[in-house]
Amino acid sequence: MNKRAEAFLPKDLQVAINTFIEQFNIMEDYNLESIPPEYTVNLLEIMSKYPEHNSILLDLIDIINGGTK
Repeated sequence: MNKRAEAFLPKDLQVAINTFIEQFNIMEDYNLESIPPEYTVNLLEIMSKYPEHNSILLDLIDIINGGTK
C-alpha cells in the first residue's frame, strides 16, 4: 500500500502517520495480529498537539476503544 500523510500536515504528524502506516503494512505482510502499541500511542500523542485534528483524534480513540461512543 502506497498511502502517505498529506504534505500540508505538520512534519511531526506526517512522520507519525507514515510510521503508523508502515507498521500496519508490516502487520499485513507478516499476518500479525496487531502493531506494537507504541506506534499507536505516538500517533495519538502527536495528533493531540493539533486542536484542528481533534475530531479525527477522538474518532481514532473511539475505534481503539471498540466503538463505544
